[in-house]
Amino acid sequence: MKSLDDLLGRIRRGEPLPFPMGGLLSAATPVWRLGMARRMRLPRVRVDAHVVSFGNLTVGGTGKTPAVIERARIETARGKKVAVVTRGYGTKRKAVPEVAQGEKAIALGDEPGLVGLRVPEAYIIKCVDRVAGAQTAIDSWGCDTIILDDGFQYVRLERDENVLVIDAGNPFGNRRLMPRGILREPIESAVRATHVFVTRCDQAKDLDIVIEHLHRLCPHVPVRKTVHAPTSLRRLTTGEALPLETLRERPVCAVCAIGNPEAFFATIEGLGAVLKERKAYRDHAAIPRAALEGNDLVVVTEKDAVRMVDPPENVATLRVELRDFQEGGDA
Repeated sequence: MKSLDDLLGRIRRGEPLPFPMGGLLSAATPVWRLGMARRMRLPRVRVDAHVVSFGNLTVGGTGKTPAVIERARIETARGKKVAVVTRGYGTKRKAVPEVAQGEKAIALGDEPGLVGLRVPEAYIIKCVDRVAGAQTAIDSWGCDTIILDDGFQYVRLERDENVLVIDAGNPFGNRRLMPRGILREPIESAVRATHVFVTRCDQAKDLDIVIEHLHRLCPHVPVRKTVHAPTSLRRLTTGEALPLETLRERPVCAVCAIGNPEAFFATIEGLGAVLKERKAYRDHAAIPRAALEGNDLVVVTEKDAVRMVDPPENVATLRVELRDFQEGGDA
């Protein structure tokens, strides 16, 4: 598994691949394109609710979950009845939608669980057929607002807002389609977006170039520049809140199983921590308890914390919120 993880990491970072692996993966790209072409030809379905989709052009790691949480909280504060509809990682083809709220949403997966914990008023619905999931939210729970998680390629469900989330630090990978690259579809597909959220602008080396390219791709679409701002640090075993200043000049071990581990490590370093060790596992993987044990403080993401049942006492979770990027200053 380690060699597979290394391969996936090299693809995500756009690094050269050993011969003949690069050629073999490139040869498989037309098969992937056929699948997307087929989805584009499917009949569209509109449901009786306001539908907002958040999604990526690339595979994972753009940081859309904080954007989903932000919008779900905004809509519930407005008095809307909100459902977040997700396919869920590793979901089998099950026709019956699974529904949960709050802490019970953890049973649906790490990302649905995190959304449920952060927005307990929202219904979290997991279903491969997201049209069926949306219809269940409307018919059974009276929802008037549907937030479609990871929905940019799920074109079958019509949407009123189509938000494309782009990671400023790695917007298009190596510009190759899967499986040779991380693009799910050609970059030009950004034209379908009604809004673009650019995340982690504080970590981008060439932000102006990224923004200029997006304006060329979809000139009439508003582009929002954002950051994932750390807001709190909490010890997992006790729930004790720790000041973010706790990390300054402190030796820390960072452990995660997310799509973009480098961004998480950079966030911790940005708080002044001395990263003594970095441990990255495949996205959605269960982190072994042995990887968390030790004398140093271990920091994990909220998404990883959702899956932890009996973490060691030295583990803390870092919460981030989506905030607007302030040019020339802090978010």
